[in-house]
Amino acid sequence: MVAAVALVVTIASVASAAVYPPQRQLPAQVISDFKGSPQTLLQQYPNGGPQMILRVTDLGASDPTTLPGLIALLKDSATTKDQMKAIVGGLALVARMAAQTDQAYGTEIQTAIAGTQNADVIAAYQAATGDAAIAATGGGGAGGSGTGGATGTSGSANGGSSGTATTFGGTPRTNTAPSFSGSVASTGTSVSP
Repeated sequence: MVAAVALVVTIASVASAAVYPPQRQLPAQVISDFKGSPQTLLQQYPNGGPQMILRVTDLGASDPTTLPGLIALLKDSATTKDQMKAIVGGLALVARMAAQTDQAYGTEIQTAIAGTQNADVIAAYQAATGDAAIAATGGGGAGGSGTGGATGTSGSANGGSSGTATTFGGTPRTNTAPSFSGSVASTGTSVSP
């Protein structure tokens, strides 16, 4: 019984850890003010835009408990299309960061977006994430796993193994590296990262 409680507490605390390091997090008062009245975000940024994306990113990456308020704004009929795109854009950035540091939180964001059941919100999220896996299990998020190989002197890029990742919407897709071709100015062999 004690072990089960400890496991639940551990799982709950995984998704409650901030993505940002402490020195980058918004002040506690800013977080508290937002959680007390999320609609003020709509008043502060009536046209959406880059500043709203940044604020949403800062809120979501500073404190995961801001996610319900941000999702509520996406469901609010007072939210304009530009504001919706900015909120979704900010959450997509947080989800990408969380994929590296806190996959549970990245998955929570993705699930919350899907839970809005709003086709415009889901489409905006897919566009903001490039329809890439943000919470892929195993190594390498959206970039796949593996390393590049020697490019040789022919100019064609080789290497990069591909894996399978689950994309937004639950449709499995192969995560393959794009092929590039061209000429190489030098005659030496180089290694791609």
